[in-house]
Amino acid sequence: MSLRFMLKPVALALLAASLAACSQQGVAPSKAAAVPNNEDWYQVRTDNELYLFDDQQVFRDFLATGKAPYLKDLAKKDKYGQAIILALRAEDQGKALEQIAAYQFLNVSLPPASTFYGEIRQHGVIYVFQRYGDMVETNSLGEPIFRHTEIASGPNGERVVYALAKEESKPLKLIEKFQANVKR
Repeated sequence: MSLRFMLKPVALALLAASLAACSQQGVAPSKAAAVPNNEDWYQVRTDNELYLFDDQQVFRDFLATGKAPYLKDLAKKDKYGQAIILALRAEDQGKALEQIAAYQFLNVSLPPASTFYGEIRQHGVIYVFQRYGDMVETNSLGEPIFRHTEIASGPNGERVVYALAKEESKPLKLIEKFQANVKR
């Protein structure tokens, strides 16, 4: 057998092995391609502002103090005439808007996690969501179409409204999650 005929199968075997190794090689995640913060979204509506949060601790601190590490006014208003303001962690202040989950959720450009949780607080009412689509719809309509309401069950006696799907029963797990979040 000639050397030329022996090298061909060896070369093909080496090529196949290197291709297989390349296909199993993962791309190292960069800081820019970090895991999206798409599990929760919070809003606080006042008479003149809409504050958006994608971090539960910043949201909780804001509820307690009225302050956030960094507030970024987007210089635009929502359809209700409220100035849109992002309430961010200090380390997020330098990020481009397209890298901020609260902004992406507002623009419906970030798919939510399957374990999504959201709240909208406005005028003594707390709206609680387990589906991103329900939260977006409530932003558009002003109230959830299907809901379970509990009078004075919020931490300061607020009315709490839980968004439901059409024939969904009382959302016990969502109520439990809200109560656990409030107690933290």
